[in-house]
Amino acid sequence: MSPRRLAFSAALLVAIGAVTMAGAAPAKKAAPKTARTAAVANDSDAVLVRVGGEAITRRMVFQRLEEIPEQYRTNYTTPEGRQQLLDRIVEERVWLQDAQKNGVADREAVRRQMEQQKRDLLIRTWVNEVMANNPAPSDSEAKVYYDGHMEDFRTPANVTVRHIQSKTEADARKVLALVRAKGANWDDLVKKMSTDSTTRANGGSLGTVTKEGAFAALGMQPALAESALAMKDGQIAGPIKTDHGWHVIKVDAVHAESVRPYEQVRSFIMRQIQQTKTQDYYNEALGRAKSRLGVSPDSSAIKGFLSIRKSAREMFQEAQNAGGPEARIAAYRKVVEEFPDADVTPQAQFMTGFIYSEELKNYPEAEKAFRELLARYPKSELAASAQWMVEHMRTEDAPTFMNLEADSSAAPTATPKSPTAKH
Repeated sequence: MSPRRLAFSAALLVAIGAVTMAGAAPAKKAAPKTARTAAVANDSDAVLVRVGGEAITRRMVFQRLEEIPEQYRTNYTTPEGRQQLLDRIVEERVWLQDAQKNGVADREAVRRQMEQQKRDLLIRTWVNEVMANNPAPSDSEAKVYYDGHMEDFRTPANVTVRHIQSKTEADARKVLALVRAKGANWDDLVKKMSTDSTTRANGGSLGTVTKEGAFAALGMQPALAESALAMKDGQIAGPIKTDHGWHVIKVDAVHAESVRPYEQVRSFIMRQIQQTKTQDYYNEALGRAKSRLGVSPDSSAIKGFLSIRKSAREMFQEAQNAGGPEARIAAYRKVVEEFPDADVTPQAQFMTGFIYSEELKNYPEAEKAFRELLARYPKSELAASAQWMVEHMRTEDAPTFMNLEADSSAAPTATPKSPTAKH
């Protein structure tokens, strides 16, 4: 990559992480109430820490402990763990109060996010309660489904086969005689005589195939598969010719076409039916809720809303993410065509030339795009950069301006180097 391209392609990545403590604590069986337990209960409201005017009590800490998932709860049951949990709660309250005093809760963006979270929580809670009434599929439903979709559970005839591959038919005939000899050891002969290095170490196994003949080691060999399917368990045959050479094959097992029994596929059918029933039940419940509340769409208003024209900036942002260079060029050109006077249009024109120059190395088209920018937008902040590109894009000279495509939110600036400067 040229220095110029590196200068254009600068980008900033910011990662924001958040650590969330979640948890729950096991409930203990209530003991008979004594003077001691009563004292402990009363003591649960004892104030451990005050943050501003707010008290943090033992009860509040134990409530937080109950919120922690059981697998992490034991981390906070020791004195050190309880201190850590208390420190965490204090830290939260300090920042919460500080945020409130500084008006964070009154910010429009924050209020909007809080409303969104409230909305999502209410919807999720209620929909889950509604959907809990959706009955599970019965075994009789699953059996009816099985009987009506039996073809879906049909297993084609297949054969598990091994081979010894040879270069010539004569060599294969020698192999066939050896494997049929009394006391022959198939695996030893595979290691000594097979020319197929991929299966030599595993006894020449070609796996299990159907009549289509899709062998992992040999590719599509329907003739070989057909020959193997015509054999019996343990039978040896050959030589059989393929585009890989000549083969002596041994059949380990032949399985006739069959239908998988109901018990084998019952759980799969149950899931299929449940998915369908869940979607149907949801749609029916949604329809009833719409009917109760009254939903009255205005087709004319909706049509007008759907036909709202995209803004120049929206189209520019889409162009940035359009995919390959040709697609981005077409999208940038559309911005220029539909919004010739928008603030981002010079950027779109510049990016057309930039992609032609830096990605496609089509310098004539790049120069044409840059010169069009100079002609149509001579007062643009990008005019100097376009002129620099016209003069230097065929060289290794490097500009000092950044990648314009990385940030369309602010008007880009360009400070071309002197024509005599080298980088």
